[in-house]
Amino acid sequence: MHVTNPVPTTTITTRQDTIMDRRADSSFAKKNEKVLTSLPVNNWWEIFNDPILDSLETIAIEANWDLQTAAGRVEQTGALLRVAYADLFPSVILNPSGTRQQLSINRPNPYGSAGETLPRSIINTLQFPFTASYEVDLWGKFRNNIQSSKNIHLSSENDKKTVWLTTTGNVAYNYFLIRITDMEITLFEKTIQTRIQNLEITRERYRVGLITLLDVVQAETDLQTLQSQLYSYRAIRETTEHALAALCGKSSADFTVAPNGYTVTPPIIPANLTTDLINNRPDIKSKQLLAESAAALIGYSESFRYPSLVLSGSAGTLSKNTQTLLDYQSRTWIIGATISLPIFMGGRLTANTAAARANYKQAVTGYNSAIVKALQEVEDALTYIRQGNQQAILQEGIVKVSQQAADLSRERYNKGLITFFEVLNNQQTALNAQNTQIQILGQRLLNSINLIKALGGGW
Repeated sequence: MHVTNPVPTTTITTRQDTIMDRRADSSFAKKNEKVLTSLPVNNWWEIFNDPILDSLETIAIEANWDLQTAAGRVEQTGALLRVAYADLFPSVILNPSGTRQQLSINRPNPYGSAGETLPRSIINTLQFPFTASYEVDLWGKFRNNIQSSKNIHLSSENDKKTVWLTTTGNVAYNYFLIRITDMEITLFEKTIQTRIQNLEITRERYRVGLITLLDVVQAETDLQTLQSQLYSYRAIRETTEHALAALCGKSSADFTVAPNGYTVTPPIIPANLTTDLINNRPDIKSKQLLAESAAALIGYSESFRYPSLVLSGSAGTLSKNTQTLLDYQSRTWIIGATISLPIFMGGRLTANTAAARANYKQAVTGYNSAIVKALQEVEDALTYIRQGNQQAILQEGIVKVSQQAADLSRERYNKGLITFFEVLNNQQTALNAQNTQIQILGQRLLNSINLIKALGGGW
């Protein structure tokens, strides 16, 4: 199976005029939203036809803590996007106030003679004004900020899908590791029963004087070695079960996957896979959206170099007491406009723009790097799958031959033609061949999962 690698190209252009067009073009954001909502989020694990795996995936999707954290990040970026939209609208504030002021008798009197004092006065001032301000978006400052915030929000959605894909992949990974370990435990338990029979036979043959004590010692050592290895496999199963419990958001003490003797088989990989499927990967789309966000921030930072126009006004009532506060004659208003033009900022604006451009370059580099890495992951997974299939065929023959050798050596030993050491050696070779066959199966399953993750969740 071969996947042809196209030359990875980025959809992020470095031409400044095109960047500015994209920042100002709302249809580009709508296109990104459409792409996001069309991302496939399928139950890819169903290709294994394992109902227990299906139920574990469902539990993990609902309870995994990393997924809940990613969902919180989506909510946060959505709220920040609404904050950015708020800049397009005027702000209106009700600011009622009341003051009571006593004037000094020694205050300056510009109209009296020298030394003449004014009477002591107490002034009450009650205000009930509405103040409004609105900055006109002359240079696209707010629109660029909205575009950047929108892309960040869409990126967080894709990040959540990436966590979803990683979590579901890890659930399947650990589940199949448990199943493969179950197969190894079963193999060793059966082998130990055979070795117990070996020990009983050698003890009987030693008792009647047919063999030496060395054969008995070798049989005992072989049995205890296998029993020790069995404990290791059981420990691997338990710790893997603990990892699976954590992925499902459960306590290890309340979580178990019972052995069921289920024989797992790797899925059939389609022969017509292409690297175009990496376009489904949410991590790549997230990188692309972050690059678009960085492009919009260049325009946002540049807009501070130009004049800003702020319209402001206030209307309400002003009175000395509450009785006339709402009278028509107490009305007051003010309206105005302010133009602000930066003259000297100590290089702050230039530095901000330079930082935005550098951030954009980093984002584009990260996007291109993600594409190259994704292509490598797909090719690596396909290579391991292709080689694993050939290895499995070869190993099946090795298992048959090694088992025949073990059976023949036992017959020859019973006839007194060979030593017991040769029997144990052939039996160990057969056991290793069977164990390797199980491990190859496990690796083929894990490689299938790696390919599914590399392609963004299936094919």
